[in-house]
Amino acid sequence: MLKKKLFWQAILISILACVAATLFAGWLAREQAKEELQGYLHDIAEQAMLRSDRAYTVSGHFLEQLDKSDFNDCSEAHQQRLSNITFSELFVRGVIYAPGGVVKCSASSRSNYPLPPPDQQTMLGRSLWFEFKGDLPKPSILYGKGPHYAVIDSQYLVDILPVKKRGLYIEVDRNQRRLASTKNVKPKPDTTWLQQTSVSRTNPNYKITASLPPKELQRAWQDYFEDLLPLCSVVCIILIGIIIWFTRRSFTMGLEIIEGLRLGEFVVYYQPMILLANGEVGCAEALLRWQRQNGSRISPDLFIGYAEENGQISLLTRFVLEKVATDLALLANTDVSISVNLAGADLASPLFVENLAALCKKHQLAPSRIELEITERSLVLGQGEIEVITRLRQAGHIILIDDFGTGYSNLSYLHTLPVDILKIDKSFVQALGSGAATHHVALHIVQMATALGLSVVAEGIETAEQAETLKEMGVEWGQGWLYAKAMPFEELRQFLQTPTPATLKPLSSDPLPDAV
Repeated sequence: MLKKKLFWQAILISILACVAATLFAGWLAREQAKEELQGYLHDIAEQAMLRSDRAYTVSGHFLEQLDKSDFNDCSEAHQQRLSNITFSELFVRGVIYAPGGVVKCSASSRSNYPLPPPDQQTMLGRSLWFEFKGDLPKPSILYGKGPHYAVIDSQYLVDILPVKKRGLYIEVDRNQRRLASTKNVKPKPDTTWLQQTSVSRTNPNYKITASLPPKELQRAWQDYFEDLLPLCSVVCIILIGIIIWFTRRSFTMGLEIIEGLRLGEFVVYYQPMILLANGEVGCAEALLRWQRQNGSRISPDLFIGYAEENGQISLLTRFVLEKVATDLALLANTDVSISVNLAGADLASPLFVENLAALCKKHQLAPSRIELEITERSLVLGQGEIEVITRLRQAGHIILIDDFGTGYSNLSYLHTLPVDILKIDKSFVQALGSGAATHHVALHIVQMATALGLSVVAEGIETAEQAETLKEMGVEWGQGWLYAKAMPFEELRQFLQTPTPATLKPLSSDPLPDAV
């Protein structure tokens, strides 16, 4: 069942990972396409503005020279001068001579007609006609203040020849009136078009806008997405590989736990609990260790956490209880008890109480010799778990709350749960005399336990000063490297046979083992 579940989870996660990688590639391709096209439009708009500025600047320059010249009639010399300007400037369709607002002549014509009223006035005092035709074949922009005027080809302002023309649309407007626009393209882009606008440095009302239709963004996006697809495929394969590796590792861990139990790789160590008043050993905590046949050791934090999450913790608890019961039977001539850590899954099992009772009967053990520890994080329990704990205590087992002070415990839980002993977490013991913020937590826990009629065990005692301070606080039991580290059963038997097994020993320089 677990293998099948992991298999389908791996498939689902792999699919989601590939979808996520593809969606990210699509989003990245779109952002890159949009950035490229916006940069392209910005360059086009700037280029068009430079052409436009040049047209008006050059026009203004030669108009000023003509207006200051001695040409005040339509002589052949005057017309030849106008013809030379028309021929030399790409954007000029013609130059007309219109003193007093009446056209007299141009480079090739002597037609006479009045100028229509101008459309707008520029900041330099020159007039603008947006669709001036006169005797020309096509409407143009007329620019000047008289008597000479430049006829500017409006298409010059928008006929940009970029490397990639695409579906480019350029529009020139002044004071929100269009002067020129690209031919044969949608005349008014909608909001889905990409746009970039360039504003004249000399006239904020003069703007040139370059636009591209949505199909160009789609085309650019497809190009980028096709380029990203190989990378996307590689990322997808890597993600699938990682997922499969983690899945196989998780599933392999489950198989290895079962195989390790079969091969006897798991062993139970015991760490004594000392009565601080006289140094006697009253109990020992059972700690599970896993040493592979190849000599490597697996951290309890790793395999215990995995077993809890994947439903194998009950197998380990059953193994520990069997070993503890067997070892206690060999200590029949002592009053020493052994505490065993329980998981939430153990308390949720409806047969746990009956199985433990059968185990005690099999080895002829009083239930009080197997004490049961519940970590504080397991105290968020349902009514069924609370009933199991109550039945265990009624059967004669001592109930301890482990790592007290680090989780969710409060007075309401301690009033409702059938608890006998609180174990102070080692972090609070190590804070004694350090001036840390948790310096007084141990004392408060002892006072709380005393008020509730509970005994207290202090974990992680490493120095004689800590032991003395805890004894003065009223702590009854101590556990830690000051007295003994976790040891195999045979060493525990020898430890119990010494005349004063709890004689204080100097703290070892070896690293502390992981406790379970």
